[in-house]
Amino acid sequence: MQHIFKFFHQRNVEHDENTGERISNTLFLGFFSSEEKCKELIPNYIKQPGFKDYPDDFIIEKEEADVDDFNDIAGNFDSMVFYLYHEWYDGKYDNITDLGCYSTRELAEKAMENYRNKDPMFTEKPDDFLIDEFIIDKDVCWEDGFYTWEEIDQYDKENNIAQGEEYKKSLFDKE
Repeated sequence: MQHIFKFFHQRNVEHDENTGERISNTLFLGFFSSEEKCKELIPNYIKQPGFKDYPDDFIIEKEEADVDDFNDIAGNFDSMVFYLYHEWYDGKYDNITDLGCYSTRELAEKAMENYRNKDPMFTEKPDDFLIDEFIIDKDVCWEDGFYTWEEIDQYDKENNIAQGEEYKKSLFDKE
């Protein structure tokens, strides 16, 4: 197959006060052979924590095999996809750039080298590339839902779980 469908959940969290850019929380859910297979999963997801509060934030995108900024000739997926992306932390947020979906690890590695050596966007952080391997129609992520930071903080408070500076101090001041 020349294309697959990337299925993910993306909810707006806030806007960057300096740039006005939208900050999103994106949860990757899997790669599938058809749009219908993605849609079939939504009823189960919206029963789970987190997803049930944001039922309209599911996104399905068509991805071609082996196509990126350096190659426009589509290949063919077998049963696997090798997902190439660049991820770095700026002190507040994880910044993730999707780069491509590849039919083999070798093609993903070749693309990674092209981005690393030819794209100025990545020259400052050349070691922050990742290639994840997925079985199409089988590897499904976040099936048990998710919790927001606010929910986690609330849970910690209700259960007297140490937080913040007090918690950090308790970790390092043990005698």
